[in-house]
Amino acid sequence: MGETKTYAEPTKGLVNSQIRKSTDSQEFGWQGLRATLPGDWELSGLSGDYNSGYIRLDDAQGTPRLELKWSQSKQKKSPDLHKVLDDYFRLVKKNLKKQTHIYIKRDVSLVKEPEFFEGRDVICFNWKGPIRAMGAIWHCQECNRIVIAQINGHLKENLRSLVVKILISIQDHPKGYTNRWSAYNLHAEVPRRYRLEKQKLMSGYLMFSFVDGSRKLVIERYGLAEMLLKEVNLEDWFRSTYRKEIRGYGFHLEPTQHDGDEALLLLGQRTRITDQIPFGAMTLIDKIARRIVLFACVWRCNISNRIYVVRVVAKREAEQTAKNVADSIVCHGKP
Repeated sequence: MGETKTYAEPTKGLVNSQIRKSTDSQEFGWQGLRATLPGDWELSGLSGDYNSGYIRLDDAQGTPRLELKWSQSKQKKSPDLHKVLDDYFRLVKKNLKKQTHIYIKRDVSLVKEPEFFEGRDVICFNWKGPIRAMGAIWHCQECNRIVIAQINGHLKENLRSLVVKILISIQDHPKGYTNRWSAYNLHAEVPRRYRLEKQKLMSGYLMFSFVDGSRKLVIERYGLAEMLLKEVNLEDWFRSTYRKEIRGYGFHLEPTQHDGDEALLLLGQRTRITDQIPFGAMTLIDKIARRIVLFACVWRCNISNRIYVVRVVAKREAEQTAKNVADSIVCHGKP
């Protein structure tokens, strides 16, 4: 897999290949967007943040299939979506390079389900060049986002039913208290107030780091657990791997289980100079200035042969946040 490349522009690197049909599906999420997609489509390009960004998903053969581009409208009134599409198609033509002529249709009748249009100004489109593509652009009146969703296919491929199914599944803003984050079969629900600070997407290691003011939430997944734990147990591996992260905390580790697998819970409190003050005075200080708490959920999934670590550092709700996020992660099976 390697580290995920970042693409800032749409429709880059299109290739011809056979499409493997998948009956499985997944609920994919990124930066507040959600969509129900074929199970073998995977993240292959990303850029930007919650306010403005782009993601691309490829199928199992590496063919670009879904492109999502979003931005926050700066206008108080409804934006000119045709103008946004003009800019978008200029990028499409530029990235296709050799194929300068593409045939574009706008205002096509594509989605008929009325719920897709609720609270949205929508324009559906399709175009043909070396490939064919169908999609829609819309402005959400609630979150003020402009979203372009495009599904790519081969010239002789019947895309319509797939496109409609995907489009009506897309949510452009969270409906509940969490955002869904997905990459390489890792799916997690994270409180909306946390924003993505950085990520590492590598073949044997995935990491999402989120922040909310002084609070920090980190989700990590390690591959080849059998090799990592060949000569050590889970607790010794954790203590060695996270010795820097747990330094400066008074903590205890509690053996437990996660979905029947071996697991650990860590509860730690940041040590400080005032710990030398007698107990009565210390209780008063703790009420005035809350301690920084580290809570971690660690488990080995035997079926997927992976290790998962969810860590939260916060003065409040560290334990509950970590447990909620850990419980949202499906280690194996259908997400």
